[in-house]
Amino acid sequence: MVIQSHGLSCVSISAKPVSGDVSVVLDPFDNSTGIRIPRTLAADVVFSSQKGPVHGNLAGVQGSPFAIDKPGEYEVKGMMFDTRLTSLKNGGEHMDLRLAAEGITVGFIGGLDRAPTNGELELLEGVDILILPVGGEAVMTPKEAVSAIQTIEPRIVIPVYTAEKGLKEKVGTMAAFQKELGPVTSEETSKFKIVKKNLPADDMLLVLLKR
Repeated sequence: MVIQSHGLSCVSISAKPVSGDVSVVLDPFDNSTGIRIPRTLAADVVFSSQKGPVHGNLAGVQGSPFAIDKPGEYEVKGMMFDTRLTSLKNGGEHMDLRLAAEGITVGFIGGLDRAPTNGELELLEGVDILILPVGGEAVMTPKEAVSAIQTIEPRIVIPVYTAEKGLKEKVGTMAAFQKELGPVTSEETSKFKIVKKNLPADDMLLVLLKR
């Protein structure tokens, strides 16, 4: 499995669940945010945690992907998806995602602006990899993110949605989240590759994805 970041909460995941690569893009944004996703970004599956320009630019992903924008359970080319509908503080809709491929489970909390509920934590409990927003402001605060991590207990954490050059929206820094999280084993990379046998057995790994 390979995971890359494209800014905000947009990440791409490539895996081989059965035979051949299956690519997934999560939360593609549009240019009104002040930053751009790659023009050549393509996928077999695209998922949006929220409608709108920050999380729901499904048309920006190339390749005629299968769109998951409603709650439910899906299987696409051997990759399993479970999505649950929740609500934001203002009552707007939000979806959380759990996906499985290559014997690895991934939880994704795209743009949630509050601490997860018990129901959301139940969906994500025990995932191997947790991808969650940590910048505060329009998404959960570092403190809320750390609390969710401590409850879900993933083996690997990938924080997203933090300040970056060009972004119009005010959002907190990755450093603020790391300070709240405390000292942990970390790895910084632009392309994170992992197979099931290499998942951390004891200590949690923090993966800092560079665009």
